Amino acid sequence: MPRLLSTKNFSVREALYRVKGIRRKYEIITKSDTVLIIPILNDGKILMERQWRYPVDRYIYELPAGTVDKGEPPKSTAARELKEETGYTAKSIKFLFKGYPAPGLMDEMMYFYLATGLKKGAARPDKDEVISLHPMTVRKAIGMVKDGQIVDTKTIAALLYYSSFLNTARL
Repeated sequence: MPRLLSTKNFSVREALYRVKGIRRKYEIITKSDTVLIIPILNDGKILMERQWRYPVDRYIYELPAGTVDKGEPPKSTAARELKEETGYTAKSIKFLFKGYPAPGLMDEMMYFYLATGLKKGAARPDKDEVISLHPMTVRKAIGMVKDGQIVDTKTIAALLYYSSFLNTARL
């Protein structure tokens, strides 16, 4: 089936599938994989970002994240994105889990990492990125999720994973 749209960041194609004996046409978004990083500062705080997001026309709180370049291992992407967006480098970047953010619509896989042993350096965000850094406790971040101040679902998933499985003693 033909591609309906192709851009730098994604493409949309049609596909025919037989489901329960019925032929159905689906529109599928093909997108590069992405990573999300949970950066833990030496004092135990999580390094959050407040970033302007053009599609939703507002600033939102989120964790550093980015697109995996073709042929780039996701762990390398995590190190690169952490440095670009925050200026920090990590002594350790540990894989946590992976998942599809929207499997009913697209084929993107998202990889989640924990970054520790952080060392501050100069950030180099993309020219169109407007980012400010906001270190905060896990408790504050979870409270912001509960209060609806953090609305980025990948960040919510990462924070809940971290607070549930990795940092229960500090909550």
